[in-house]
Amino acid sequence: MSQQVMEQAILLSLEPLFEKAEAEGFWFYHHSKEAGEIWCSPKYLRVCHDKGRYIWGPDNWELRSPLIYMKQLKYKAQELVEEYNEMAERMNLEEKIELASVSSNPADLPENMPPYDSETETA
Repeated sequence: MSQQVMEQAILLSLEPLFEKAEAEGFWFYHHSKEAGEIWCSPKYLRVCHDKGRYIWGPDNWELRSPLIYMKQLKYKAQELVEEYNEMAERMNLEEKIELASVSSNPADLPENMPPYDSETETA
C-alpha cells in the first residue's frame, strides 16, 4: 500500500472524531514521549493534515475540552509567576509580578482552579 493511500485511510478513519469534536466543541489531544503534548482544534488539525503533519490514526488522539488546556496553561503561568517572585525575593529585588485574569464570563475560568490532571479530565 502506498504512503498516500495509507494517509488517506488514516484521515478517513478520523472523520468520526472530527464530527464529534466539531459538534461538541472538543479539541484533539495527543501525548507521547516522542511528540510531547499536542492540543489541536479540529480546524487547526485539518490544516496540519493538509501540510502532511500529525497524520496519526484515532488510537493516537483523545477528544478533550479546550477548557482543560486553558486550566493547564493558567496553572503553569501561576507557577512561573510564583517562581519569578521567589527568585526576586532571594535577590532582594522589590520587583514582583502578578498574574491578572480577565474573563467576560467569570464562570469559565474560576479563580481557584485545581491543578490540571490528565488522568481525570478526558472527554
